[in-house]
Order: sequence, then C-alpha cells, then structure tokens
Amino acid sequence: MTETDAQTQQQTGADQDPGAHTIEHEVAQAIDGWKAESKQLSQLTAVLSPLARESSHRDMTKVPALIDKARQKAEDLGMRELVEPLLKRVEDDLQERRKRLHENLAKDLVAACGLKNLDLRVIRREEPVEVRIPPFGVTIDRSKGLATLHFARKPLVECAANADDIVSAHQEAKRSFGGNFNGQAFFGACRKAWSAACGAGDAGTGERVELLDFLPYLALQMQDKAFRVEPTSGNFRGYSRAQFAFDVMQLRNQSGFTQDGWRFNLGVATGTTASKKDRSIFFEDENGNGEFKLTVFFVREEASR
Repeated sequence: MTETDAQTQQQTGADQDPGAHTIEHEVAQAIDGWKAESKQLSQLTAVLSPLARESSHRDMTKVPALIDKARQKAEDLGMRELVEPLLKRVEDDLQERRKRLHENLAKDLVAACGLKNLDLRVIRREEPVEVRIPPFGVTIDRSKGLATLHFARKPLVECAANADDIVSAHQEAKRSFGGNFNGQAFFGACRKAWSAACGAGDAGTGERVELLDFLPYLALQMQDKAFRVEPTSGNFRGYSRAQFAFDVMQLRNQSGFTQDGWRFNLGVATGTTASKKDRSIFFEDENGNGEFKLTVFFVREEASR
C-alpha cells in the first residue's frame, strides 16, 4: 500500500466515524434542537391562543378551564415556568373583573342610564339579576359576566355585563327594532297577511288564525322593494316573533288597533297553549306587562261594538 492510499483510507475512516466532529454535524444538531423547541412552542401557542381572543373572555365561567388546559400543557412540555407569570396575570384579571362587576355594576348602570335619560327599574335582585330599561328587559348573569337584552321573552342581543355595553346595546336594539315605524302601513300589512292566511285555508276556526300560520304571510308583507322586484333569499329580510311583538306595541302606542273600519285583535292563549312557545307569543308593553296570545283576527268595527 502506498503512502497516498494509506492517507486516503485514513481520511475515509474519519468521515465514517460517528464520533468524529465536523462543523456540519454541529450545525445539524443545533437545527434539530431548534426544531424540537419550535414544535413545543407551537403546541404551547395553540393551547394559549384561545386566551388571546376577546370572545373567550366574554363568558367568565369558561376562562378557568382554558387556564387549566394551558397550564397542564405547559407542564407536559416542561415549560411551566415560561408561561406561569402570564397565566397568573390572566387569573388576576378575571378576579378583578368579578370584583368590579359585583361592586360597581349597579351604580355604574344607574349613572349610564341617567346620562341617556333612560328609566331603570329592578325586576329581580336574585341571580340572574333582571332589570327593565324600557322598552327592553335586561337579564344580567354576574357569574358569566354577560347581559342579555330581551323583548317578548325572546333574547335579542348579548353583551358584556358592564354599564356602557348594556346601554350601547339598548340604544342599538331600539334603533334596529323601532326604525321608521309606520302604524298605518303595519296595520295594512297585518290585515293582508290575515286575509291571505284565511284564503289559504290555514284558519281552522273561521276568522281566527293561529300566529304560527299568520307570521309567514306577514313576513312576506314586510319585505321591501328589493325582494318584491327579485324575490330571492339574498333579498329576503327576516321578521322575527320579537319584532312582531315590538311592532304591535308600537301600533298600540302610535295609532291604535282600529283603522279604516277594521279592528285588529289578538286571541289570548290559555291553558296548555300558553305553555307551547312555538304556537304562542308573549305580547308586552314597555314595562314588561303582557300576556301570551295565540291567534290573530280582524273584525269590522261596527260588529265589535
């Protein structure tokens, strides 16, 4: 074997020696380590991401479970010390929110309603608390940190249980439901819908039509020009039971239930029909006083005297 062959064999052996150190091997090891750390950070980021979304903090009862899940994942990854200060901060924030809610909400809501010249009455002090800011009711769940505006015993909108958000939601709901109400046009739409329902044979008891059968016809009457020109789903504007009850309240206040010789009537739901919420609707005034109704019918004013 020549000296050159020996040197070549020696070099080849060094390249194949797994214990031999090269700069390439050192870089590869560093990359593998970073990849492992990156994978761990990705897993940690995924479990922490819900706590970075405002929507996750709306219901305060759900936050502790998110914290526990993140803490357990960090423990499994050996990264507990890295995230613990952040998780502690989230817990402190939750505790502070609960404290403010119990100590300040009542006086803050009184002040916020006063600034907008809104009436505020307490309906129920037990949890969940219920107040009335006419024309809507407001249910406040302090354990969740959420408030729900409702009318006709139907939820309208949910918001954070703080004074500013509640008053803001109230103002928006009033604009949305009140709109540019026209009592005469609404009365006419109701009479046409009732007539169509009767003509279609949906009125099983003569001139009385159940609200369940009447509302689809009224929803069609309440469509704007875009739907009438092109009656597609994209142009259809929804018309809810709560909106109907709200419009009936506005009709009562604005022009009354008698127009052009006709009187608009709502038949009371009694017994088991009142408990069947799909058939009846709770009609109320601004103060929440009302009753369940089952049917709608029109009579000539002379005949109703």
